[in-house]
Amino acid sequence: MTLANTGPTGEAARSGSPPPAGGGGRSLERRLPAQRGGRRPDWLIGQLPVGMLDNQFFYRFASIFQEQAGTYLDDLDSLAYMVDPAVAPPGMVRFLAAWLALAPIDPDVDELHQRRVVQAAATLRWWRGTKHGLTKLLELYTRGPVEVDENGYVGRPDQNPGGPPRVVVRVTSTGWLSEPELVEMVRDEVPANAALELHVGERKIWPPEDLERDERGS
Repeated sequence: MTLANTGPTGEAARSGSPPPAGGGGRSLERRLPAQRGGRRPDWLIGQLPVGMLDNQFFYRFASIFQEQAGTYLDDLDSLAYMVDPAVAPPGMVRFLAAWLALAPIDPDVDELHQRRVVQAAATLRWWRGTKHGLTKLLELYTRGPVEVDENGYVGRPDQNPGGPPRVVVRVTSTGWLSEPELVEMVRDEVPANAALELHVGERKIWPPEDLERDERGS
C-alpha cells in the first residue's frame, strides 16, 4: 500500500486545514466540535508523524480517538467550575453542602438560595462556635429572624459571673428542616460544655422535658 497522495499532507493536518477536495477528512473537520481550554481542533492528530497523516484511512481512524478523547478533556476543563457553588449544577451544590458537613438542603428550595447557603457557609466556618456564626447560619436555614442569647465569658470557668455556659436560641420557623434536624444542627454548632435551649416560636423543642427532669434529679 502506498502512502503517497492518499490523504492530507502532514503540514495541512498540523495546521488544522481540511484535506484536499475528495479527501475523507473534510466532512470530519466539520463534525469535530470546537475544543475548549485553548486546544486546537487537531490537538491529537497534529502530533502524529507526517507519514501517518498522509494515509487517509489512518487519518480518519485517529480522528475518532481525537473526538472521543476531547469529551474527557472538556470535562477536565470544567472541573474547577464543579466545585464553585455559583455555577455548579444544583445536585453538585447540595453535595458541596454535605461535604462542608452542613445540614441537608431540600432540593425544592429555590436554586439561588441553595447556592447562597453553600457560599456563605464556607465563610461562616471561620465563625463556628460563636454567636455571630450560629446566628447567620440559622438565618440561612430558617430564612427568618434569629435570636441567640449567651453568657459568654473569657477566663476560668469557676470565675464566670454568669454561671455555667448557657445558650438560648429562638427562631420563628425550622425552615425546610424538621425539628430533629434543626436540633441536631444547633447542638453541633454550640460548644459541648454549654447548656442549650432551643425555641421555635413559642415552643421549646430542646431540651425535652424528660431530659430536664433527669438532669434535675441527678
